[in-house]
Amino acid sequence: MENHFEIKCPKCKVTLIVDRITGKLLETREPLVAESTGDRFQDALKKVKASPFDAEKIFEKSKEAEKHKKKDLDDLFKKSLDQAKKEGPADKQLRDIDLE
Repeated sequence: MENHFEIKCPKCKVTLIVDRITGKLLETREPLVAESTGDRFQDALKKVKASPFDAEKIFEKSKEAEKHKKKDLDDLFKKSLDQAKKEGPADKQLRDIDLE
């Protein structure tokens, strides 16, 4: 005999786990997906089937961000190179050993 009750809300599909002896709420299990079937295994299967599409979208976003990142870094490099050409060659820095 189990020492807890499982009470499912038909409207929101939340499962409450209640201790049989004390009546205290032990756990609240919310559905894994918005359109829950009420069965956690079926919900998990739905979530897994939907996730490859999400992963593909995330991958495409990160790929696009990398393209922009490369372009931004190239622009920054060109700007710094142009500034260095305008300033001319840097003066040779003296080291402590050169002063002796």
